[in-house]
Amino acid sequence: MLMSRALWVPIAAALVGLLFSAPALAQTHIRGTLTTAKDGTIDVQTVKGETVSIKLANDAGLFLVTKADMSAIQTGKFVGVTSFEEDGKRVAREVHVFDESLRGLAEGHYPWDLEAKPNMMTNANISKVEEVGTDRVLILNYKGGEQTITVPTSATVVAFDRAPADQLAVGRKVFIVMKKDGSEAAAVVIGAEGVKPPM
Repeated sequence: MLMSRALWVPIAAALVGLLFSAPALAQTHIRGTLTTAKDGTIDVQTVKGETVSIKLANDAGLFLVTKADMSAIQTGKFVGVTSFEEDGKRVAREVHVFDESLRGLAEGHYPWDLEAKPNMMTNANISKVEEVGTDRVLILNYKGGEQTITVPTSATVVAFDRAPADQLAVGRKVFIVMKKDGSEAAAVVIGAEGVKPPM
């Protein structure tokens, strides 16, 4: 059943809030490749080579990441940045440039689980972009704080938006956020063809 835009907006806010601001617990995130999608259930081959069957919640959010580049990182954009601390400064591994309709969701700076090495997710508005050689240095403002993060040319940059159900195609790379009790998927981030969600 199609959802009206009036109903979708608050639900999207809640789901993206879960996606980006929940404490990074290993059991809540599943990364892998979609092998089956049918009747509200998906099968995913995880990065460890295991195949798991996952039921989608009735209100599960679907999101799509597509390729972007440094030109998408502009002053005034709302972004999600995964970063590591290197030599006393924060350095981005990936930058998600949100669609304007998702602005302001899950703002903050919190632990993430991209790799075993400690890393952080920062959802914030870009107040300033400085060029330092080939790198970019972002001044990021969010409710209650500010971060300065360097974005090297090696960082992955993607655009992040809502996705229609037909994007749940076999072979796509996915990043899944499970509900806290592990019973169902609350959100699925889908990589466009040839794109792996860098999360």
